[in-house]
Amino acid sequence: MIGTLGPNLIFTVSDDYVLTFDGMTRDVSGRWATHETPGIKPRAEFLGPGLQSVSLPITLSAGLGVKPRRMLDLVEQMVETGDAEYLILGFRPVGKNRFRVTGSSETWDVIYNQGELARAKLTLTLEEYA
Repeated sequence: MIGTLGPNLIFTVSDDYVLTFDGMTRDVSGRWATHETPGIKPRAEFLGPGLQSVSLPITLSAGLGVKPRRMLDLVEQMVETGDAEYLILGFRPVGKNRFRVTGSSETWDVIYNQGELARAKLTLTLEEYA
């Protein structure tokens, strides 16, 4: 197992099933305020940590044992119900808090006869849920 996003989205590789991501992007930031003062340079004040965000590009391929349509339906449910889950990679959580799936973008690459989806690309957008 590579990792998980909650109990239903499991990133793994086996002889007959491959569900992984390619090129995860994680943004970590701080929150700052700038105070203007006449005649001198503005002063910066650190307010605290910002919310982390993660982007996960995923390829869903029936040839690798994944059912793309079922996976897209699962992700759609996660987005529309506001699920917040821990993102676990290598048995360690990413960040200290859970992440909510704020959006997904999908591209349907290969569609067979009668509309069977054989391959799709999916990008998940996650934001820390603190």
